[in-house]
Amino acid sequence: MTSTTRDLLLQSIRTLLADAEKLPANIFDDQAGRQSIQREIANLKYATTTPFEGVAELCFQPHQSAAVKIALEGKWFEVLADGRPKTAQDIASATGAEPQLIARIMMVLTATHVVDERGPQTYGATPMTEILLDPGWANGLRHFFDHCGPSMINLPGYLQRNGYKVPQDVKTGPFADAWGGRNTWTLYEDEPERGKVFNSCMTRWKQGTRTWTDTYPAKSKICENVDKSKDTVLLVDIGGGRGHVLEDFVKDPARRTGRLIVQDLPAALGDADSLSKQGIETMAYNFFTPQPVKGAKAYYMRCILHDWPDRACREILSNTAAAMREGYSKLLIDELVLPDTNVPPQGAFLDLSMMALETGAERTSGQWQDLLASAGLRIEKIWSTNAGLESVIEAEISS
Repeated sequence: MTSTTRDLLLQSIRTLLADAEKLPANIFDDQAGRQSIQREIANLKYATTTPFEGVAELCFQPHQSAAVKIALEGKWFEVLADGRPKTAQDIASATGAEPQLIARIMMVLTATHVVDERGPQTYGATPMTEILLDPGWANGLRHFFDHCGPSMINLPGYLQRNGYKVPQDVKTGPFADAWGGRNTWTLYEDEPERGKVFNSCMTRWKQGTRTWTDTYPAKSKICENVDKSKDTVLLVDIGGGRGHVLEDFVKDPARRTGRLIVQDLPAALGDADSLSKQGIETMAYNFFTPQPVKGAKAYYMRCILHDWPDRACREILSNTAAAMREGYSKLLIDELVLPDTNVPPQGAFLDLSMMALETGAERTSGQWQDLLASAGLRIEKIWSTNAGLESVIEAEISS
């Protein structure tokens, strides 16, 4: 590359960056559009990176997470919370850490835009810093570092020892192999603080995101087409835990057209009295057993099936299908639907996480179609928005 070509490329990139900084805030609402932009930026980076630099970057990926975790637990981000620049000595005085250590860790954090460098050993907050000051998002990092990390580190060796086959049994999968035979849920029982961190992370993750009814027209598809008999069940939330999905659902009076039931294991269910006051029934249920609620208008699952391999999913789906009324009941699956090509990094990373944690998987539309067909179900439509990969799969009994 000649110096003239390099200078022209740099000028073009600077112009694009200046234009990007002027984009309206609602650009973030169009996740699919942003992902297209990010994909082209990644292609530009790849085109200007040598193979050696690319491999070196792969080798150093764990360093960023470790540096963020150090600063998080050392409460360094909290010192930056007031928006004013702080020196390494300021952070040391507030936290007790050595200034030299702070400066060395901050080299990683400023290089990756987690913290802004304002001068020699002088730092300020960035939007990423502010996110990490939120307890829920901070617990997200703790969850992936402390809980997922050991299983992910174990994954290459596990796959090698097991002949490079897709893990199929949570009892013997990579997570259990890394954690002395325990799966995620038994680990939470043994160490409740880990469960609290996970729940905090998941609660924050869901806040401010679109609900399934923003994607799927529940009113016209199920509420207005439900039997009018007294005991009609409108919606069963399978594995619905505390009942948050149904609590949100009943906020619209037009949706109160039948019984609403949340099902989960007894320890996971929300407060029955509180939910009952909102018109929501609680029912202890294990989805690996026959579904006791027959002929409901809709059965709903959110982020259930990605926890499990196909064999287990087939059992869950078959139990649900056996309870559905042909030509009337619907199964609504609120999950990611991956594209066949150009899977965004978040979708690819989540798929690998599910393999390492639960022997589960994120799936493409074709994989969803095959999985549902194996349980006697067919996809009526996959409802999606421009918000990214999250979709609602509408399925019915195969005729």
